[in-house]
Amino acid sequence: MLVEIRTGNYPKRLKLEIRREQKECDYQAKIAFSRFSTKQVPVNAHSLEQTMKNKIEALLDRGEIRDCYDIEFMLRRGTDLPGLSDKQIDELRKRVAGFKDNDFKVKLGSIVESKTRAYYIQNRFSYLTERLDREKSLQSISNNELSS
Repeated sequence: MLVEIRTGNYPKRLKLEIRREQKECDYQAKIAFSRFSTKQVPVNAHSLEQTMKNKIEALLDRGEIRDCYDIEFMLRRGTDLPGLSDKQIDELRKRVAGFKDNDFKVKLGSIVESKTRAYYIQNRFSYLTERLDREKSLQSISNNELSS
């Protein structure tokens, strides 16, 4: 089930996807709040590590630019990449490199502010690409040490 919440007081919208199937996930008790309201609500939410895994899975599955943006956003705020295989890293790099100018200008533009959009039009996902390259290098070093 997909639920979309909109309000006349704020130009953005919130989409929630609710699935019947339950997967084993890492949840934590959190407080949901917004700078646009004084209400706070206790919720069970995925841990950042679980969210990162979900976002990587989503990017590999559906290839949407918003998932790539979320991954880079989380990396910039200190969430680590989960253990990825060489194949996953290669596929992620291919997805990241496959976004076109229109994806950055229109699709990403619909979810980020203009200053942020301008940054990504110019720099693309260079930070994420560097992190994936570093992850692959570390794995290569680790694999060489294990085979020695």
